[in-house]
Amino acid sequence: YSLVILCQKYHFISCVMIIATIGFAIRQRTASRMVTPQRTQFLVFLLAISTRTILAFMVRPITLTVSSSADDGMFMSRLNAYSDGDSSIRSRLVVSDDLRTRDKNVYSHNMTPVRVLKNGGKITMVGSGPGDPDLLTVAAYRVLSDPDALVVSDRLVSKEILEVVKGEIRIARKVPGCADAAQEEIYKWCKEGLDAGKHVIRLKIGDPFVFGRGGEEVLKFREFGVEPKVIPGVSAAFSAPLLGSIPVTHRGVSNQVVMCTGYGRNGTSPDLIKYHKEQTIVFLMAVGRLRELCERLINMAGYPSNTPVGIIQDAGCPTQRTVVGNMETISDLAEKYNIQAPSTIVVGEVVNVLLHESLSGEQFHGQIQNMTISEVET
Repeated sequence: YSLVILCQKYHFISCVMIIATIGFAIRQRTASRMVTPQRTQFLVFLLAISTRTILAFMVRPITLTVSSSADDGMFMSRLNAYSDGDSSIRSRLVVSDDLRTRDKNVYSHNMTPVRVLKNGGKITMVGSGPGDPDLLTVAAYRVLSDPDALVVSDRLVSKEILEVVKGEIRIARKVPGCADAAQEEIYKWCKEGLDAGKHVIRLKIGDPFVFGRGGEEVLKFREFGVEPKVIPGVSAAFSAPLLGSIPVTHRGVSNQVVMCTGYGRNGTSPDLIKYHKEQTIVFLMAVGRLRELCERLINMAGYPSNTPVGIIQDAGCPTQRTVVGNMETISDLAEKYNIQAPSTIVVGEVVNVLLHESLSGEQFHGQIQNMTISEVET
């Protein structure tokens, strides 16, 4: 066994063993002496060692240290392979942009992202909540107070949240029709910050992973060689209705909640769940196609036209307003009061649960400002 190990480690010993085996076999064949059992056993032993050595050369594990240039974020990973080369090989491999473009999945799989790059660059993804700075998590407030950080923010993050930021701020103007271009601009800014060795804070409204493309951005940042830290935010799906005095569940009224987005991938409309009386639907990023949404809910999902609908705009901010109507009236009310994003739409009987009590059971349509009835339509 020691001979086998030595043969695998030192090439010249392997060669000597192979030559000795061949020579001994020839001598045994040509010698006039009788072949004894001891000589036969020794020949079999040499043949076994030679065979084991040859197989070890044909298939042997090597480890390559793979890295890219410093400009690419100092990617480091270990690649296990089988080759006929020396197992002590260390190789420097530069991954070209062309390779990344051709096969992003293979590239992402082989390159292990790190929390902090060698130049000190790192990314933290932060959820800002619905808009009130008091609803920021302690962790979010701490990182936003870093004066050396580069904050890359969504357009809809409230100005009250942005006032907490101490470092540089870049705001993406992501509006309908140019969202993809704005997203590429976000990636460009984040890459520039990483290359400069900065702490990049990707600031997103609500919670990054609730219809916020947070997962997509994590995958993109991994292509940059960095694994982002994620600080969750209070999602507007639950906090915005509550701030507008609309509970998403209520015993005897609603026992299930469905969260939906108004826009699917490439601007498509998501599939709708069939009507159930004790069900609440919360729509995020849907105010831009409110009329179409209501028509589809009535015609395709079986919702009664008098189903209550509430919209909460700028939840948690001084400009917060709530507009309440039903499937037939809410679109006209939203246009009348110029409801804009960010807004959260709530569909279901829960809309009137708390508002009923404030109006002694009266049904009403109209706008409510900070839970004070500013205008009522009957």
